[in-house]
Amino acid sequence: MTKKLVSFILLFIVSVFYIFSEDKQVYLYQVDPLVKVLKERNYFRDEIDTIRVARGEVASIQIVVQGLTEIENMRATVTNVSSGTSKLTGATTGWVGYVQVGRSYSPPSTDIIRSASGYFPDPILPDSTFSLKPGEVQPLWISVPINTTTAPGMYKGIVEITGEVEKKKETWIKEFYIRVYPVTLGKSPLLITNWSSHFSPVSLSFLNNNNPVEAYSPLYWELIEIHAKIMASHRQNVHRIFPIWHTQYTYKNGKYTFDFSRFDREAEIFDKVGALERIEGGHLAWRSGAWDEPFFVEVPLPDNEETRQLRPSPNPIKVENGMRFTLLPVEDERAKNFITQFMPALKQHLEQKGWLDRYMQHIADEPTAKNATSYVTISNYIHEFLPGVKVLDAVLTSKELAGAIDIWVPVLNVLDRDYTFYQDLKEAGKEVWFYTCVSPKGNYANRFIELPLIQTRYLHWINYKYDVTGYLHWGLNYWVEDQLNADASRDRGRLPAGDNCIIYPGYRKLYSSIRFEAMRDGIDDYQLLKMIEKKDAQKAKSFANSIIIKFNEYDGSVAFFRNIRRQMLDFLSQTE
Repeated sequence: MTKKLVSFILLFIVSVFYIFSEDKQVYLYQVDPLVKVLKERNYFRDEIDTIRVARGEVASIQIVVQGLTEIENMRATVTNVSSGTSKLTGATTGWVGYVQVGRSYSPPSTDIIRSASGYFPDPILPDSTFSLKPGEVQPLWISVPINTTTAPGMYKGIVEITGEVEKKKETWIKEFYIRVYPVTLGKSPLLITNWSSHFSPVSLSFLNNNNPVEAYSPLYWELIEIHAKIMASHRQNVHRIFPIWHTQYTYKNGKYTFDFSRFDREAEIFDKVGALERIEGGHLAWRSGAWDEPFFVEVPLPDNEETRQLRPSPNPIKVENGMRFTLLPVEDERAKNFITQFMPALKQHLEQKGWLDRYMQHIADEPTAKNATSYVTISNYIHEFLPGVKVLDAVLTSKELAGAIDIWVPVLNVLDRDYTFYQDLKEAGKEVWFYTCVSPKGNYANRFIELPLIQTRYLHWINYKYDVTGYLHWGLNYWVEDQLNADASRDRGRLPAGDNCIIYPGYRKLYSSIRFEAMRDGIDDYQLLKMIEKKDAQKAKSFANSIIIKFNEYDGSVAFFRNIRRQMLDFLSQTE
């Protein structure tokens, strides 16, 4: 074959491609929202599928834009979602952003996602425009809230995407479909807490262009309310409030007075938006040194030379109104004097506000077998002076803490290891939750960025299968500076990417993530399973067992999961 002939063939191929694609500037693909679309992916099939939801849920749709030419300033708007005369309103769109994962964690899951680029999809950015280079892909996230009074039926939606091609505005249209079932969710029966760091001036500064935010200022309370709203919309219904930190004190001759007004204001903000099924009293004690060292209790004392030599508490406000926040052994007379006054006053105040039955109290985080003795001693004091209030804590051990805890929150692998122990506790009337954080790793479900999104959703299927009524995670928003652009892995990979936050900071606003959306959907799945259980307990058990094989083994097929979800909604529709 001569060079001229080869050149002619190549020219012919290019010409044919140009003829058939010169008017095509983008491809639009519907991709299941449980699939993480990596930047380097270039092959797609348009998975045109109906999104199936109950009333009270949020329908999530993912559209991938693949550019065939350079496109600038892309925006997206849902123009209509309707079924006959019925319309769904309140739809929002946001481009999915990408975060860098510089170091992977170990030991990895067999299902871990590997990215050649090192970037993973996570934040949802509704107020940004995006640009594409030829061949580049960009996911769009669409959220359509379904009101509890929505008419059941098939709804057709239209999303309009605009962008500039060679400075000329172009518009592309993509349809999607939502089937609303005659099944209605109510208040979530699952208790969920994601610890927020909004008490930290550093965290709040990231919402204020890195400028300081004065504690308890009008801006402070504005930012707290923003947190409350996004937490409520994602089914977070337990909120941690530090009673010692938010209280104002006077002290004279060993006698304290207490002003709980700041505690009240925060509780009322969360209660107003529906995110306060339980009040989670923040920790009263902290490690006195290394990880296994005994716990010391937090005690406000007059600020003087003597108290300045004491171990400081982690309270972001070290000294306020002449009072210094210190850590002391519980046996210290100054600690006893504070506990015996503060706890009864707190209980009386909670009773007056009508909150006592919702209030739970942390002692200290993640006690181990080696510092369990100090934990038990402090817990005994709290039970004595705060009678009737349940103590809860995340724990890394089990039997050594027997009798000291009312609501047990073991890390998932400890729940797995000591499941018989926790079953006995439930039979004895104790509550059992579980938590995940930097661990467990391996094949256990978690919300790490490198894991399939479906595993974040499966956390709450684990709640259902093992009859565990609550879930705790430490990292709602423990951001670093420029979190959207920072390496999401921290501490040389010891803190897996995504462990420190599941939402992102903007200027006086918060951005959700695809993981936070999946978590909310998993919480709704839990409620659907509970609804099925009331009608047919064996059916609910069968659904859960088909997805969760054991604590660290799951069916990871998105298609299979969608089929199970459809069966669940069909079953509830038939029995409504």
